[in-house]
Amino acid sequence: MKILIITPYADPEKGACVVRVNGLCRHFTEQGEEVSIFAPARAGAKGAENVLRYSGIADLMRRIIAGKFDAIIGTSPPLTHNFFALLAAKACGAVFFLDAKDPFTDVMRKLQPDVAGSLKFRLFEMMESFTFRNCERVIFLNTPYSVPKDRAVLAPNGSDTKKIYFDAKARDVTRNELGLNDSFTFIYVGGVGDKDIAGFVREAFPAIVKNNHAKAVFILSFEGTAAQKRIIANMRSELEKQGVLGEAQFIFNVEFARLYKYLSAADCGLVAYPDFEMQVLGAKVFDYIAAGLPVAAKASAGNTELRHFIESNNLGFMETNWPAFMDKFKWFVGKGWIRNEIVKVARDNSRDKGCALVLREMRKAKGMVER
Repeated sequence: MKILIITPYADPEKGACVVRVNGLCRHFTEQGEEVSIFAPARAGAKGAENVLRYSGIADLMRRIIAGKFDAIIGTSPPLTHNFFALLAAKACGAVFFLDAKDPFTDVMRKLQPDVAGSLKFRLFEMMESFTFRNCERVIFLNTPYSVPKDRAVLAPNGSDTKKIYFDAKARDVTRNELGLNDSFTFIYVGGVGDKDIAGFVREAFPAIVKNNHAKAVFILSFEGTAAQKRIIANMRSELEKQGVLGEAQFIFNVEFARLYKYLSAADCGLVAYPDFEMQVLGAKVFDYIAAGLPVAAKASAGNTELRHFIESNNLGFMETNWPAFMDKFKWFVGKGWIRNEIVKVARDNSRDKGCALVLREMRKAKGMVER
């Protein structure tokens, strides 16, 4: 089967989106499928041999029709490219799966409520509704929404447990390189500005440092934009004002193949979601537990998916504000977590299992007999 994955970001760019796309690509290729990746042309984003960069929507549609693909996965957000990719897929007879992840317009409504009534936003809603109704399957990270169950595929992020794991030797070496000594160490892996790490820096970390001699390592995807630079500068300024700048380190654009070393060196994985109500069980949670890290999370009360996953699997804790987070941390730091037990949960929820489910559904949609 000839499969196309359309994604907003691809190698050599970094981030959770790239990791998820690479996981799908690797699994499909290992199962004997022919896989191509299309991503928008972007300055500096060149060099990956299996990634074709398209110049715009018209170029994308032309390449889809010319490519004669059997199946297409469109990664959302953004929504617009997937809407037009769906039209092109219908024109050439390919089945189209939307990797929806989180509900785009619902997230935008909560993040930017001032734009929810605009004409542009309403247009996005119509495009999203059309895409959901007319694609063969919608792939979700969490509880499916908006589509019938027979068209919903629940494929959580999972982790590549072949590449993310606990390594005791790497822990010792990396802790020495970072000067962590015997300090309890948080690690945060993610983007700049889309989560509440600024809240952690401002409201929780200084007190935790003073009470527990803690340190923090922030592994960040960084594109060098003015907004990102401003956010990091503000975080550094806050840490300096609180007298704990020396207890935090910022490391940018770590290769996925090296991430296990930093995760092995840490003592817990930090999750810091914004306060709006949304179901999020992100990729970082699975990467943390793949290296045996317990999870310390702050998220909204409405994020029942995250709370249930953490608590039902005995992986750590989730609180809804930073004062409660600090209170629970006293219990957390003295718990005595067993990394091997946490790793078992990661293996039960590995990325390969989600990828295998997507491929089965793709073959089913094409009327193929399962191998």
